[in-house]
Amino acid sequence: MQKTKGFFPIKERGSSVLTEVLAGFTTFATMAYVLIVHTNMMVDAGMDGTGVMLATALISGLITIAMGLYSNLPFALAPGMGSNAILAYTLVAQGICSWQVGIGMFMISGIVFLVLSIFRIREKVVEWIPKVLKIGVGAGVGIFLIRLSVVNAGLVAPNFGGLGDFTDPNVRLAAIGLIVTLLLYFARFEIGGRVYVIRGSLLFSIIITTIIGLCMGLVQFPDHIFTANAFSALGKVAFKLDVVGALKIAYFSYILIFFMSDFFSTLGTALGVAGKAGLLDEDGNLPVIGKVFLCDAFGTCLGAAFGLTTVTTYVESASGAEAGGRTGLTSVVTGALFLLSMFLAPLFLMIPTAATAPVLIVIGISMMQTLGNVDFSDTEWYPVAIMVLVSLFAGLANAIALGMVAYCLIHVVKYAFTSERSRETLPSIPTIVITVLSCVQFFL
Repeated sequence: MQKTKGFFPIKERGSSVLTEVLAGFTTFATMAYVLIVHTNMMVDAGMDGTGVMLATALISGLITIAMGLYSNLPFALAPGMGSNAILAYTLVAQGICSWQVGIGMFMISGIVFLVLSIFRIREKVVEWIPKVLKIGVGAGVGIFLIRLSVVNAGLVAPNFGGLGDFTDPNVRLAAIGLIVTLLLYFARFEIGGRVYVIRGSLLFSIIITTIIGLCMGLVQFPDHIFTANAFSALGKVAFKLDVVGALKIAYFSYILIFFMSDFFSTLGTALGVAGKAGLLDEDGNLPVIGKVFLCDAFGTCLGAAFGLTTVTTYVESASGAEAGGRTGLTSVVTGALFLLSMFLAPLFLMIPTAATAPVLIVIGISMMQTLGNVDFSDTEWYPVAIMVLVSLFAGLANAIALGMVAYCLIHVVKYAFTSERSRETLPSIPTIVITVLSCVQFFL
């Protein structure tokens, strides 16, 4: 195939500049909530809100652009949900440590990540994970997105006890948004014998739903669109971490939790989004995953320096892949919008959850199509099924761990109780080791 002239392999991957740009906007639109949610959590931890929001936008923008340029993949990064909650509501709220010491723990975790990435140990771990789980993890990512979105939008009760409260106008807006998203996503127009789809349908649905929210009085247009007191606030959180204070035996278990959770979450997200974008090889591997890991690790270190929790590859990157993003140009556009949001934060933050959740629901359903490439024989399908189901209730890191456990147990039983007693039937020693390590998080 003829190579594209330019840095990004746009034509080789079946995309276009317009598609990449729209995909970048779509990814940012589905991720913009992190500017609010992460900031609010860190305020609860005693940090300056404006400073945290600016640091989040700055580091997310820079690392996402770096990811696009270095790996040439449509992946976006930002402070991950989960580690920030542990910092705010466990470490700080329970008086275990200050937020400065907590951020120091993330720096330590990031340095370990960086070392493992430089020596390509994280890449080896990917090779040791069974192919069927690497292919099926996309469905796990998808169902995790669906659960997250329907609960956040109020369409389903938080405890899955039934549908949400549709007397709430915000829930009704989310339902309207879902209808708009489905209409635009599946709309087809035949003109002159050619069938056309709506490019950027996911982004347009977010915009339209936000406008409907304005008309319903549920979304307020900001009084001003420019961020006030920007850079002075950044100094209140940047370079305030306490690494020395974090070097206590009592904090080791928390550092290990941050490390293990991010390791497997990033792995699952990278493989899942890459699978959706058709970028995995015949063995279910992502050839440049080492570059993804390196950017991810560097992002955590840089983020900690600026007062952020673990910076990780975001599952919402799937929205850009679904919109057609196939190269790093998508990430560069997303990163540029994060940087722009530093100055226009009120404008971007007006986008409601009711507008982004429907898009993520559609994306999650789409990602479950990766199950079509899974071997449905009993010994191969059951570990994948367990991984997908656990994703629904316990997140990606736990899902991968239990999927690995199921894979090893099933194949050991197959070796012990059937006539198929070849060495290939048993899981490899490295696979068993990775399985054991992935389960450490359950005992901390």
